[in-house]
Amino acid sequence: MSGGEIAVLPVGLVVAPVALAAAGAGAAAMLAIRAAQAGTEATGRALERFGDEMQRRADAQDDVEIRAQLWDLAAGSVARTNEDLRLLSARAARAGVRLALPRPVDLTGCHLAGAPGLVARAQEALSAARVAVERAEAARERQQLLSRMAAGAAGEPSAAELLSRYQAVLASRRRHESATPPAPRKIDESRLQADIDAILSRLHADATSDDRIQALEAAAKAERKKHSPMGRTFVESLARTVDVDLNPRIVRRREAANLLTALEQPLVAEVINDLGTPRPPCFDAIERLRVVVLGEADLTSTDRRDAQSALNRVQVELDRRRLLEGVAEAFGKLGYSVTTGMQVRRHAALLVTRPDWRGGHVADVWLDEAGRVHSQLVQVAAGAGGEAVRCAELNDGLRRVGEELDRRGIAARVHVPDEPVRALVDIDPRSAATPPPTEVTEPVLRQIDPTQEN
Repeated sequence: MSGGEIAVLPVGLVVAPVALAAAGAGAAAMLAIRAAQAGTEATGRALERFGDEMQRRADAQDDVEIRAQLWDLAAGSVARTNEDLRLLSARAARAGVRLALPRPVDLTGCHLAGAPGLVARAQEALSAARVAVERAEAARERQQLLSRMAAGAAGEPSAAELLSRYQAVLASRRRHESATPPAPRKIDESRLQADIDAILSRLHADATSDDRIQALEAAAKAERKKHSPMGRTFVESLARTVDVDLNPRIVRRREAANLLTALEQPLVAEVINDLGTPRPPCFDAIERLRVVVLGEADLTSTDRRDAQSALNRVQVELDRRRLLEGVAEAFGKLGYSVTTGMQVRRHAALLVTRPDWRGGHVADVWLDEAGRVHSQLVQVAAGAGGEAVRCAELNDGLRRVGEELDRRGIAARVHVPDEPVRALVDIDPRSAATPPPTEVTEPVLRQIDPTQEN
C-alpha cells in the first residue's frame, strides 16, 4: 500500500522565513525577495527604524513573531543599503571616480544581533564615498555647463557665480529617506528667485550628474529670464523638469536597484540558473535593470513585470526546496537513511530507506508541480521479500512526517491509498544474482545545525 502523498495547503508554504537566531541561505534569499516585493518606501522606513526597534525590543526577541518582524526590518535595511551601493557605484562610474565600496550586504549566516552593525558599517562606508562622488560630479557639471551657459547681462552674476550658487543649493538639500521628495507648492511670481532655489532643492538626492546638469541648466535659464515677461514660464519649466521629468525617473531607478538587489542575491541567482522550462525572462530582465541603474534607460512596466515574475518564480522554487528539506529532515529523525539531490519523473526528489529493509527496497519521495509530496516503494534487489510490511512502514513514516510538518507550521494533510499499490521494480541486472544483504547498517542522518534555518 505504498503510494501515499502529503498535500500541503497553500497557506502552509507562507511561513515566517526566519524564526531562529541566524539566517541560513534559504531564509536570506526569501527575506531579500520579500524586501523587493515590499518596495523602496518600505526599505527606506526599515533602514530608519531597524536600529531603534532592535533596542526597543531587546527583551522580547525570544518571541517568535517579534523576531520575525525584526528579521523583516533587517532585510529591508539591508535591501536599502544595497540599493544605495548600486546607485552610488553607477554614479561613481559615470563621474570617473574609483571607489573601494563594500560588497553588497548578505544576511546569509548572519545572526539577528549582528545585523545592525553590518548595516551601520556599510552605511558609514557609503557616506564617505558619497562625498567623493558628489565632489567629482560637481567638477564634471562645471566643466560641461560653463561652456554652454549664456553670459549674464550687466549687473547680473556671471555664469560661474550662478552655477556655484545653484550647486550650493543642491549640496545643502536634505537627503529624502522616503521614495518621493516633498510635493511642490504653487509658484509665487513675487518671489521667483526663492522659488527657483526651492524647486532646485527638491531634486532627488539620488540624482546622477546628468540629472543635475539638466536641472542646473533649467535653473540658469529661469534665473536669466526672471525679470522678463516670460519669467514665470521658465520657472514653471524648471518645476516640470524637476518634479515631472527627473524625480519620478530617479525613483524608478531606485526601484530597479531594489529589484536587481533581490535578483542578484547569491541563492536567488543560483536558483535562476537552475530553473527549468518554461523559464521566466529572468536574464533579460536583469540586464535591463542594470542599464536602468546605470542611468542609461528608464524603468518600464515590462521591466517591472518581468523582474517580479522572475522573483515570484524563484520564491515558489525556494518554497519547494524548503518543503523537501523539511521532509528529508523529518524522515532522518525517524531513522531513515536519506539521499538528497535526486530526480523522479523530472521532479526534485529524495531516496529513503531503512536499515531493516536490508537493501531490498528503497522509497522515492518527490514533489509534483502543485507542491504535493508523493511516495513510492521500489524493489531494488531480486528476491527481496516483505513488500507489504515495507509499504506499511513507509505509509506510517509518511504520516509521521506530515505530523512533523504540522508542528513546523506547514499545514499538511496525509493521504494513504485504500487499495494496495505494488512496489515498482528497478533491479540493476548486474546485482540480480546477488541476494539482498542480511546485515543491519546504521542509517546516515543529515546533520542539522539548530542555529541555522534554510
